[in-house]
Amino acid sequence: MSSRRHLQEIIKNLQEYYKCPSCNTNYHFDDIKFLGQIDVYCFVQLTCHSCSLPVVATVSVGDEAKPRKSKAKSDLKRVEEAKFGGLGPISSDEIASFHTFIQSHQGGFTKLN
Repeated sequence: MSSRRHLQEIIKNLQEYYKCPSCNTNYHFDDIKFLGQIDVYCFVQLTCHSCSLPVVATVSVGDEAKPRKSKAKSDLKRVEEAKFGGLGPISSDEIASFHTFIQSHQGGFTKLN
């Protein structure tokens, strides 16, 4: 597959699967800027057309990036997988929010919901 075709596939996948972490808006074609490639990794900048938040992403391409047929390893139990499996990865905003919460929290966590 040509590098131009790879780039088109990357942009199509970014538009389909990624949304702005700030306002949850889908990215348009013009929101995605190719920054460069090293080995099988492409670097792109996504700038939201709605709120202007810039996000830099690293995307794997090539043979190493093909999906594996085996299920990803996880330490989640079946019930936990059903509850949390569809939520996707934890975002950087969620990590920052949790960090802020932990910094200001006094006491234990047993009564938190």
